[in-house]
Order: sequence, then structure tokens, then C-alpha cells
Amino acid sequence: MPKMFKRIDTVFLPVRDFNKAIDWYTTVLGFPARWRDDQGGYAALEAGETPLTLVRTPEEIPANKDSHMPFNFYADDIEQAYRHLIQHEVKTGPIQDDGTVKWFDFEDLEGNKLGVCHFKE
Repeated sequence: MPKMFKRIDTVFLPVRDFNKAIDWYTTVLGFPARWRDDQGGYAALEAGETPLTLVRTPEEIPANKDSHMPFNFYADDIEQAYRHLIQHEVKTGPIQDDGTVKWFDFEDLEGNKLGVCHFKE
């Protein structure tokens, strides 16, 4: 039986300050904007095979800061990624290592929890 789905098309992340979030993701994380729709409140960023789509969310909807992170970024050099985020004053947790996988979490400018992982491919 053929696979029903070929890939994940995009990952959506809610943000309250749409323009500031686009600037942060393009500047700090280096993801170029693929396209943006200011009227509709969507911006797709080049983040590898699967784009990251920022979705403008009304400010009165509180962010769930205690939620599980929605996804991880994979890094070939996790220590370099960690140093880069620290240099940009991004709130990060420590690098964890279970012997197979290394990972750490960080927050974007709105407090969304995100993760970075590395493992031998």
C-alpha cells in the first residue's frame, strides 16, 4: 500500500507580535522568509525540509508556557548552535546528553519552548 502522506508540509507556531517574531526568527535563527501574508497573519520561513510558519495570534490569547515543546531543530554541531543562541541572549537550558542523543531547550522572544537535538545520523 502506498504511503498516504509524502511529508509534513509545515509546522505552525503561534506568535502575538507578528513583525517582531519574523525579525527574530530571520535575524537570530537565520531562517529566510519564504513568503508572508501580513493581512492573513502568516509567514513561512525556510527551516530545512519543512518550513516553519509563524501565525499571528491575538494578544489576548495567553501563551501556554508550561506546554511541551512543539518540535526540535536538528543541528549537526549542537555546541555551536548553543553558543550562537547564548551570544544572542536567548534563554536556554543546559545541553543534555544520554549517550545517544544530545539536546537542549530554548525560548523564542515570546516564550515559546523550542528544542535542539543532535544524534549520529
